[in-house]
Amino acid sequence: MKNIYDYIIVGQGLAGLAAAFYASEFGSVAIISKENRKISNSYLAQGGVAAAISGNDSPLIHYNDTIKAGKGLCDDKAVKVLVKEGAEIIKEIIQLGMKFDSKDSELAVSLEGGHSKCRVLHAKGIATGKELVRFFSKLISERNNIYQFNNTLLLEVLTEKEFAKGVRLIDLKKKKVHNLLSNNIILATGGFTGIYQRTTNPNTTIGEGIVAAYNAGAYLENMEFVQFHPTALNKANIPALLLSEALRGDGAVIVDYNGKRVFENSLINELSPRDELSKAIFCNIIQNKKINIYLSLEKLDKKLITKKYCSIYISLKKFDTDITKQKIPISPAAHYSVGGIKTDLNGSSNVKGLYAIGEAASTGVHGANRLASNSLLECLVFAKRAVNHSRKQKVKKVFNHIEPIELIFAERNASKYYEVRKEIAKLLWENVGIIRNQKQMERCITVLNNLEKKYLGVQNEFYFLQTQNLIKLANLIVKAALVRKESRGCHYRSDYPNPKSKFRASSIQTKNIKLFYETK
Repeated sequence: MKNIYDYIIVGQGLAGLAAAFYASEFGSVAIISKENRKISNSYLAQGGVAAAISGNDSPLIHYNDTIKAGKGLCDDKAVKVLVKEGAEIIKEIIQLGMKFDSKDSELAVSLEGGHSKCRVLHAKGIATGKELVRFFSKLISERNNIYQFNNTLLLEVLTEKEFAKGVRLIDLKKKKVHNLLSNNIILATGGFTGIYQRTTNPNTTIGEGIVAAYNAGAYLENMEFVQFHPTALNKANIPALLLSEALRGDGAVIVDYNGKRVFENSLINELSPRDELSKAIFCNIIQNKKINIYLSLEKLDKKLITKKYCSIYISLKKFDTDITKQKIPISPAAHYSVGGIKTDLNGSSNVKGLYAIGEAASTGVHGANRLASNSLLECLVFAKRAVNHSRKQKVKKVFNHIEPIELIFAERNASKYYEVRKEIAKLLWENVGIIRNQKQMERCITVLNNLEKKYLGVQNEFYFLQTQNLIKLANLIVKAALVRKESRGCHYRSDYPNPKSKFRASSIQTKNIKLFYETK
């Protein structure tokens, strides 16, 4: 089997597929995925993709909205890159054949929370992520220099001195470990909010790429910022189905059991930024002793619901809810990892040759709270920038053969892994959720430290290694949240309810240096 490629891309969401497409212009590409392409946040994305392409909009207005949502932590240069190049790249992919929804022969644009203009593009209603993934999947299927490795999990980023030189992988079907080598490694492995008990994410979204980068010496940035989606289905024993932001953009309102609008006489409304609305909904539920509040689609045309929101309509029908007639019980759920692998404007990490894009990365565009529908745009912009940057690098590594390691699969340990995962999911949801405080988070640290000691030492057993990574990831989230003694964006502490100027900086974690802050 060939084991040296010009590019290795880990992840087959939108960021990974776009990177593979652009990289294939310049050499051989190995693209790696632990699941199929339907198991990714990109594929499941409902909101759409934000781009300033309308006549009454501009990149400057989009920039201002993004900066405002980020609550003082956005990287100014990164946001300018996003909004300017984002508008250009949307036009490029339309030229390549990507079809977005239109109205009266013009691209249809919607309004979402935090945006001051209608600028969110959709494809087949709320199937935007799915259609973008399908579009780029078709493009890369036409290239004969892209090699796909499915059912393959990233175990380790291989390094030599300050360089990344490859990845260690495991074929989950054959249970065999093998190595791939490259000058250019791009991690597009997604975020980590699947680690929470209540989440809109697939249960595979547990940040293994972020942990692998950390283990390789990469800096992680702002791991305390976990965005909770305000409106997720809240029914017992049913997953927290995401109820698209676009519903509220089209007129859906949040009501109580009696159908009275909850935020009618409030500074908060249905189109407030996600951090503000999630906290308001959460507090309302707590104050009313966990009585549900609801999303009402009464003002929406039934044809719009069954066409644009077809997937939600069909999904909820399975759970005995007809959204054209009934209110939908809601509460927030963990949704998006704002923090991740720290990168520069080209998706490059501090480990030479190692790039990160998409939700795995912290590019600086989201600050303390992501503006709705900026994530798919970020995938496209930084995928292209990472590939373009890699072409300018002159250092080429000489690859020495690396022996694969043996990894044991002790199935008796699988149940222990899932027990620990369930415990951590509950621990994070209850103590490092929408509202946090020092006492809760110190309790978390104690539990995690005890778990770490229990599972320390075993180096060659798959489930134990997975358990250790899970504990490490949870620790990184909690420690960053504990040190940030303020409230900002989607990090809200009841014991420090206001923002502080000394924390208008990004938290940085690396395995060799104690957590520190880097001023924007």
